[in-house]
Amino acid sequence: MKTILKQIIIVALALLINGVAMAQNVPTLEFSTENNMVVTNAGFGLGTAPISLNFKNDAANNQIFTTNSPTSTLTIGFRNQQFTNLSYGSTDYLGNGSNYNTIQTTGLVFGALPSTSEPYYAGDVTQTAAANNRFSVFGSYTVGGGGPTNNMFTSNPNATGANLGTGINASNTNQKYTGGVNLFTTAQALFNNPAYPVGSRVYFGDVVFTFSTPVLNPVIHIAGLGGSYRFQAANNPSVTLSTFFSSELELQTPGFTSTRMSGNTFFTIDNNKILNNNNANPNGGSTNILNESPFNNFGAASGSVRINGVVKELVYRVYLESGTASQFAWSTKGVDASGNILISGGAAKDPLTGDVWSLSASYEKPTQQISGTVLNDRDGLKDNNINQTAGIANLPTNVNGTLYANLINSDGNVVASVLVNAEGNYLFDKVPVGDYTVQVTTITSAGTYAVPAVAPNTVLPNGWINTGEFNGAVAGNDGLVNGNLAVLNIAANTISINNNFGIERTPESVSFDNFIPTPQLNSVITLTGTLPQLTGSDPEDKPTTASLMGLTVQITQIPNNSQLLYAGSPVSSNQIIPNYNPTLLQIKFTIATDTGLTFFKYAYIDSAGVPDPTPATYIVRWPNLGPLPIVLSEFVAINRDCNAILNWKTSSEINADKYEVEISTSSVFSKVGTIAANGNTSSTSKYAFTYSMQSNVVYYFRLKMIQKDGSFTYSEIRKLSCADSRSLIAIAPNPVVSSFTITGMQVGKNTILIYGNDGKLIKSQIVTNTYADINISSFAKAVYVLRIINENGTTTTQKLIKD
Repeated sequence: MKTILKQIIIVALALLINGVAMAQNVPTLEFSTENNMVVTNAGFGLGTAPISLNFKNDAANNQIFTTNSPTSTLTIGFRNQQFTNLSYGSTDYLGNGSNYNTIQTTGLVFGALPSTSEPYYAGDVTQTAAANNRFSVFGSYTVGGGGPTNNMFTSNPNATGANLGTGINASNTNQKYTGGVNLFTTAQALFNNPAYPVGSRVYFGDVVFTFSTPVLNPVIHIAGLGGSYRFQAANNPSVTLSTFFSSELELQTPGFTSTRMSGNTFFTIDNNKILNNNNANPNGGSTNILNESPFNNFGAASGSVRINGVVKELVYRVYLESGTASQFAWSTKGVDASGNILISGGAAKDPLTGDVWSLSASYEKPTQQISGTVLNDRDGLKDNNINQTAGIANLPTNVNGTLYANLINSDGNVVASVLVNAEGNYLFDKVPVGDYTVQVTTITSAGTYAVPAVAPNTVLPNGWINTGEFNGAVAGNDGLVNGNLAVLNIAANTISINNNFGIERTPESVSFDNFIPTPQLNSVITLTGTLPQLTGSDPEDKPTTASLMGLTVQITQIPNNSQLLYAGSPVSSNQIIPNYNPTLLQIKFTIATDTGLTFFKYAYIDSAGVPDPTPATYIVRWPNLGPLPIVLSEFVAINRDCNAILNWKTSSEINADKYEVEISTSSVFSKVGTIAANGNTSSTSKYAFTYSMQSNVVYYFRLKMIQKDGSFTYSEIRKLSCADSRSLIAIAPNPVVSSFTITGMQVGKNTILIYGNDGKLIKSQIVTNTYADINISSFAKAVYVLRIINENGTTTTQKLIKD
């Protein structure tokens, strides 16, 4: 839209050019400027809030608008603003100089006009935008003609031949206008920036079209892409310098093509780009007014473009391109930074430059239509709503173009099949009267209304499942999760919308194969630390693979040769563990095995309550085949009257033959005794051996544990002498949960006493062995005193903690 040199006052926006006759006969939905046109968030003056417009029915293409049912709206808004906090906006919209306040604004706004060299109103300062209607007559032009004419625009997407260039009224004198949104791209944001010289093309942000329901082949109308500014040089007023620029749009939404319907000579469609092909001097006028003086301001692009396909949202990048005929870039000021006067008239001449342009839309009024959206329903039916998750709208999807919507008649046959578009939407147009359902699947069909085909299976891409179906934008589902809608009755003029499907991706659990040192029978390991934690990912809930701490895990298969524990309790098959804590998951090696491994399977359950359909396998391996054949759980040596009392205990024996007791007083061990082994058992076995020591000699004792096949292993070494009388008593575990074991007691009768912290005796027990298993599961959590008194009078006291 052009910028003029002379001072102007914004007046009524009625145009002087008579409109051509409306030649179309097909009803279209458009925007109206009549009083019954509902506009939300519109108004007068600068704004960036989205503007929502209700489509009205233009049944006879004569701008006599009626309410459309069901209501259909278009919201136009901005995203990704590249230039922010620009101080050019003014709240002095009344033009009386009162309540002036410069506001921060952006590179793209609604409801603004550029200023000329001089202030618009008394009391205004320079560098302010003039106020404009955010919604008004589409393509309105303010001064002296030159605006777009009706024949540049086409309202019906299916128009051909003589009907091209009809249906939009930007200039009818009976005041029945097509409405449009007025936008402003400020060139001032680029002023005096060497990064954007003459000829630059600069990205400003995105303008977004959002339709309330999927729309078939909508037409976008654009008016006035182009502007300029001229001034007289201060040092030579007879010389006029000019700058030119034009807004351009580039479609970012994938899956669509664009078709030019009509427009003036400058309006060009290059693939999905809407351009002004006048790269030299894209001025403000869409039509040529030859008697315009002193300059011809012709050069703006205006026209209509059809978006081919089913559209719910369109995102256009907005650029401002500098004309190559510009004699300076973007804008100028009356006085430069050094105080030099640049414009004739000096400091009072300080313009705000930019491109004013208009947007509108239309589409053919649908009859008997079914449409809907496929949604990525992150939480399934937990909230009974496939459209939202925790109050936030679910995002649409077409799973990379693999989904089809099949329309199935009352006989169960497919009569139409469409590819779900990149926005996740589908639409069946001109549906005959009857009962139908819709199926979403990866399998298309050749069925037509004339020649129906048998419906294919309902199949989703690998890793996806159905969560529900529903007709409506509010909470609900049709009660059967199967990828097929409940029956829809299509009567005459029925427009059935929001026939939505919910699908989601299943979670993934990670398999592990780990090596550990050879375990002892009945030993326990925790699946954290040096071993990996249970790990997984979910596209909706947990995109990055990581620990499942705090999430929900299902153990789908337990080990057959060991025991899986969680929080100390055995885990059962298919047990679900909410709020999973890795430090509480353990494996106890309860059965000797010759396989050298144990494993279980688990599945991550996502927020929709869906488990991984292919559970992961968690394997634990050790180098030797199975746990040690002889598992030595205790070996102690104590002195009693210069006799070495050796006691040992095993927790399991497999093919055990015998134990040879060896001693050494130097560096060489020799056998001094043999004890036969129990052979094969998974129970505790206890052994003892006595050896008479000499005074003033230090002895080293060890056990040679021999298998029936002759293989053997050695125990740890114990050191003892006649002078050694210290206690070797050990308690394990301590702290204790339910029971503990005392080892290393002296031979003979041992009295075990447990006292509370108040000194009161709580438990007593007499044993004649050097070891004892004590159960205190009924004790309260506290600190106790354990006292052991041997019959020879030796007393040992230790602290005992009950956990």
